[in-house]
Amino acid sequence: MAYGDIDPTNAGDPANVPPAEQPPLTTPPADAAVPGEPPLAVPPPLPPFTLPPLAAPPAAVTPFAAPPIAEPPPAPTEPVPAAPATDVPAPDMSDTPAADAPAAPAVDLPAVETPEMRPVTEDVAPIDVVPAPKRKRGLLVGLVVTLVLVLLAVPAFLVLGSGGGDEPATAAAPSPSATPAASPTGPPASPKPGDPPYVAFGWAKASIYQSLTDMSTAYEANNLAGFLKPVADKKLRAELERRFKSLRAMKVTNLQLTADSGPFDDKKVGGWSEWGVTVAINHCFVVATCEPDRMLVDTAWRDSPSGYRLVKWSGVKDLRGPQPWEVSNLTAAVGSRAIVAAPKALASRARSFLPAAERAAKIADKYVLGRKPDRYVIYLAGPSDWKKWFGGSEDWAIGFAIPASEERSDIVLRAEEISGGYAESVMKHEMGHVATLAGRDYRDYNGENWWLTEGIAEYIEWDGRSVGSYDRKLSSRKFLREKSYKGDLEKLVPDDDAPDWQIDAAYGLAYYATRCVADQYGHKKLMKFADQVLRNGRPSEAESPVILGADWKTVSKRCLAYTKQKVGA
Repeated sequence: MAYGDIDPTNAGDPANVPPAEQPPLTTPPADAAVPGEPPLAVPPPLPPFTLPPLAAPPAAVTPFAAPPIAEPPPAPTEPVPAAPATDVPAPDMSDTPAADAPAAPAVDLPAVETPEMRPVTEDVAPIDVVPAPKRKRGLLVGLVVTLVLVLLAVPAFLVLGSGGGDEPATAAAPSPSATPAASPTGPPASPKPGDPPYVAFGWAKASIYQSLTDMSTAYEANNLAGFLKPVADKKLRAELERRFKSLRAMKVTNLQLTADSGPFDDKKVGGWSEWGVTVAINHCFVVATCEPDRMLVDTAWRDSPSGYRLVKWSGVKDLRGPQPWEVSNLTAAVGSRAIVAAPKALASRARSFLPAAERAAKIADKYVLGRKPDRYVIYLAGPSDWKKWFGGSEDWAIGFAIPASEERSDIVLRAEEISGGYAESVMKHEMGHVATLAGRDYRDYNGENWWLTEGIAEYIEWDGRSVGSYDRKLSSRKFLREKSYKGDLEKLVPDDDAPDWQIDAAYGLAYYATRCVADQYGHKKLMKFADQVLRNGRPSEAESPVILGADWKTVSKRCLAYTKQKVGA
């Protein structure tokens, strides 16, 4: 009886638009004396007071928030005594800007045309404006007046340091958007007519990402209504309700919906913006924390009077077909090492299969080459499920293992073809695939390494039993006699239309060759050889001398003799 494994073929933020290079502020000369007033007594001349060129806004400043305008320093409150004008020279004010100095040129913002130029949406702490320090009594009133005029003429705000006249002031540019932002610690403001495209992009991104976070929180709280809250229509709600309930039944934990990419492909539907987002479904099975499995789905989100709503949720992105929990209402029996899930009509069979699955899992655990699975996941398929789940499988097969995520493979068993007594053997074989090939794409499944893929699964199934009691002995002997098999392991894969006995014999000969490597060269060397060839794609010819200590032709010839001796051919 063949098991029939199949071959499953397998943003940057827009830069905060910096202001155009601005000319440095200089201070043209101005008269020190105020017309109509007696000359003022002043201290010795101050060092020239200069303002540096305006600085570009720092990277952490959100382009949505307009900066506050600093208040000019207050004039001295105490009267300044007059002094004879003839004895005191006027201070050198050659660097003080005139009141009629021209304003700095306006910032010329480039048009933002694509969503790849994304705004900063992170929370930004508010900028503290440091008040100007109180100057000593001798500071000229004329200097204060001049500074006020400069502040009115320059489209920036000044933060005057408290370190005195030797510490330069800094300037921050105004927001490039005229739209007032929300609180600096809140989400971006909703776009207004005339806003640049990146404002709408930032609003969409923040809204969609928040909805994904809310859905994740609702799932963990077993809150179906909260999970479905952003969903737009009844049909999609029904589909996601099925997914929610099936995953909860299978004890999927720590589910986190996160954006893998997007928003992208903005378009208008009925006058409303619609964005695409590829969503990652990160999750564990049963345990609270794990190295999460990850699957991707495509989604679409459309704006509405109540915010962005979910209007599309695709199947898991792969070339195989729908996962069982996506298209079927499932129940599950959950053990310490295995989960047996099935449609509700097969719920009792799922419970009866669990003890055998637990025993098989303990055997498979001894052969794990990659990451040990949190649980082995087995699906029991009815007739219609068998043709639908993961794209379906051949009618002659009774089970298969298949990659379900980047790091996990799942098992599908044809319930009507497996009796209770035979179920454990089949599950050990398929769990052998999971243990040795979890998450791998089986690129060479129907190629030269088919013999090792199936042979090691048979080897795991037959764990602890003698080679003489192997149950495919007769078909293997017949194949050796009638097909003139010369030991070409790379050509052992059976044709799709081969008779059942030949398929059975191909599995048997794969087992004998694998058992030969273990018996002749050692179990540890077999597992290392399988790891390099099956998981890392290394050629048998390259790894055989390194791991087994013999060239591959010698190993093949030796194992053919071993097989003939074991089957009596």
